[in-house]
Amino acid sequence: MLWGERYRFVIKREETMKHDKPIRTLAVAAALSTVLTATSALIAPSAAQAAEVDGPKVKWLVSLWGARRGFTEGVEGLKAELAAKTDGNFELDLQYGGVLSDPKENIDGLQLGAFEAAAVCPFYHPDKTPASMGLSQAFLPLPTFEVQYKVYGEYLKHPALVAEWDKWNATPIMSTLMPNYEIMGKGDAPASLADWDGVRVNASGGHAALMDAIGAVPSTMPAPDLYNSLERGVVDGIVYPYTYAFVAYRFHELSNWVTDAWNLGTIQCSLAANKDAYDALPDQYKQLLADSVIPAYAHQIAAYAEIDAANEKEFEARGLTRIPLTDDVKAALEAAVQPSWQKWIDDTTAKGLPGQELFDMILSEAEKARADQ
Repeated sequence: MLWGERYRFVIKREETMKHDKPIRTLAVAAALSTVLTATSALIAPSAAQAAEVDGPKVKWLVSLWGARRGFTEGVEGLKAELAAKTDGNFELDLQYGGVLSDPKENIDGLQLGAFEAAAVCPFYHPDKTPASMGLSQAFLPLPTFEVQYKVYGEYLKHPALVAEWDKWNATPIMSTLMPNYEIMGKGDAPASLADWDGVRVNASGGHAALMDAIGAVPSTMPAPDLYNSLERGVVDGIVYPYTYAFVAYRFHELSNWVTDAWNLGTIQCSLAANKDAYDALPDQYKQLLADSVIPAYAHQIAAYAEIDAANEKEFEARGLTRIPLTDDVKAALEAAVQPSWQKWIDDTTAKGLPGQELFDMILSEAEKARADQ
């Protein structure tokens, strides 16, 4: 494919993509608990509130990993909205800590009906979800959470995506939004392009290709394994959503540097339901699920904003070295973007999927969503 001017706007990222503020950080657990409790209270159901949507008692087990954090606040918001509208009759039972399944196996659990819903990140199993991986390419023009969820929602309606999820007996309910990615690590701060040579980083999706481009050595591990890997020197750095994920998994406790305003793009994950469980819902609950997605996104976005405000102080207090995006590193990253996109298109097409059509759809939907802002 010839990359015309239509595609060049992605590299020339807007000011809205930049976080030119001092580094933001998650606060200590007590502060996080306060933020999440306060935000949840805005949509928590009242004991005296009558149900707006009548229906039977339904309880879904939801497989999540890690602890409650920014990544899961959309699911928390959905849980609260469903409870409020049904007076507790439609309950999401959120199971944290990977107690129901390893994050890499949530999609298998959905297929088997081991639980009714789960967070599913395609980058954990790209061979199982090749079409979904289109949304996890680096430097996609998704500058805000609002643009993200609009693009994700339209993309997941494409017949190729519907067929892919059907294969796993699953249906996406909503996306779990994540901020743009940065890199945090320990050891000598890689201040120049040459310093990145041989640096071992955890990176996935399109981010792995970017790390290759600057000489780093990428690998992909489940989130719960990363703290020990960083502590033991298995990896030197971690490419993750900024800022919440670094503190949610306590990487900041081990680290002494972090990239500043590199804006490496983000990765898409979904809250998906077992198709049999979804199909068994009464129609009014299916409609309620659809109607509750936007309030759930609003809850997550508000939680991220409050969390990030607290994060600023924590990183600053720890004295983390901030690594700016130098011209030579920027040039190397930008040179790698279009080839990484084309590789995904070619690989996806080779699997019998409409790779070019899917990627064009991402860019066109992003353009529409950005114009609506």
